[in-house]
Amino acid sequence: MSGKLELINKTTISTSSNNIHIADVFSSKFNTYKIVVSNLTSVDSSASQVDLRFHDGSSTITTNYNYARFRMFGSAAPNVGSSDNSNVVQFFFGEIDGDSGRNTSSVGYIYNPFQSGYTFATSEAISSSGSDNAKVFFTGGVLRNTGSMTGYVLRNPNRNYDEGTILTYGIAD
Repeated sequence: MSGKLELINKTTISTSSNNIHIADVFSSKFNTYKIVVSNLTSVDSSASQVDLRFHDGSSTITTNYNYARFRMFGSAAPNVGSSDNSNVVQFFFGEIDGDSGRNTSSVGYIYNPFQSGYTFATSEAISSSGSDNAKVFFTGGVLRNTGSMTGYVLRNPNRNYDEGTILTYGIAD
């Protein structure tokens, strides 16, 4: 990534919600985008992953089984592993551990979301799991949908996000 970053959107979570909608950030101006999620926190006590789903210009969220993804993870426990899914309804973008007050931070890149072709994504995330442990995730995937995506949703079906900051940048060629 040698291009200049241009901040397109900054969203600060101030109201508890399990769906954070980021609209109208993808356009023909950029082919590559960077998403930075900082200190995404929940006071709920159920462990759950952070999902990313795309939506089109009409804000219709793409929930069909056209996503494919892989995930590798490791922790200080020690515990390592990987998984892949070829027909899922979202990308993996982080995980919040089961204890109250835990958080996750991640950095991801989105490739060609507004073009008439597949949309690709990669991300790295770290999840706090207590004072002696943390989990690290590396993921990648593709949305096999040829429509133009204009935004995305960070969602968690099992818990609300209570605080955090989400930055979306365009990367100039």
